[in-house]
Amino acid sequence: MNTQTIIESIRGLISPKTLPYPRQPSLPPEGFRGKPEFDAQKCVGCGACAQTCPTGAISITDGLARSVRVWYGKCSFCGRCQDVCPEEAVRLTSAYELAVFDKNNASADIEIEFESCSSCGKKFFPAPQLERSFERMKQILEKRNISHEELRLLDGVCPLCRQRPEEFSKRKLFLLNFG
Repeated sequence: MNTQTIIESIRGLISPKTLPYPRQPSLPPEGFRGKPEFDAQKCVGCGACAQTCPTGAISITDGLARSVRVWYGKCSFCGRCQDVCPEEAVRLTSAYELAVFDKNNASADIEIEFESCSSCGKKFFPAPQLERSFERMKQILEKRNISHEELRLLDGVCPLCRQRPEEFSKRKLFLLNFG
């Protein structure tokens, strides 16, 4: 070892020139894009975040409820999910320490309940998304003197039951009154 290396090593021990992280937390700069978080109260389960995710880190699976899962190991923290969410249910936080021992723990899930068909009882559509669409149509419905319940009866029917002749005639009558 040369003398210069030894002198620099001693200087580094006396007054280090690096950040004191991890002993002291290192705050990320303003605008830092960290871990995405989903607000289960705002999310309607539309799936826009999953459709726009370039890495496929967000997935949607349907079972008894709709499950929205984000895999942090695949996420590039680009922020597209936050940009496209119509309900502002996704936001990028400043969290960046995402290391885990088990890769199955590097994800977050939210569950969204499905609406049940008013005819057969089968679960078929995310309930919050249906409610939000009713809220958006409220002014149009009021202008045409159509009750919220009337539209709810029509839209609360699964695709299979909608093909029944009695349901088809109800829809046709509704559209004639609507237009």
